Amino acid sequence: MFRTILALSLIATTATADEVWTSTTGDVIYEDEKAGAAIFSFITETGTRAELVIPGLAGNYDNRGVHDALWIGTGPDQCAVSMMRPEGQPSMDWGTAVISFDRPAFPTGFTLTIGDCMGPLTRSMRAELN
Repeated sequence: MFRTILALSLIATTATADEVWTSTTGDVIYEDEKAGAAIFSFITETGTRAELVIPGLAGNYDNRGVHDALWIGTGPDQCAVSMMRPEGQPSMDWGTAVISFDRPAFPTGFTLTIGDCMGPLTRSMRAELN
């Protein structure tokens, strides 16, 4: 039983680690899955590290489309309230996001549109699969 669970966890880790995209700001990496959300890491246009939290995308490799998300950064404080990063640290550098995959099944590129705090989506980033 333990060996089966260990093997399945290694398979899941391999699947996410294979997803790396290239954008104008650097690599976007499918890092983890927590509570049904996929966690991508990326570098913002200001050069700081951030995570993209995409609810409902964990384990979904065949039915991707347009997904609402949140991004949580490590840059300067810009929001009036803090948001918890996936690692558990609070951040006042965050905002809403929409990720739009080109095709429903992996492999595929995507466009990420983000906004600051609860404001409108104002910036976009293109990511192509490596």
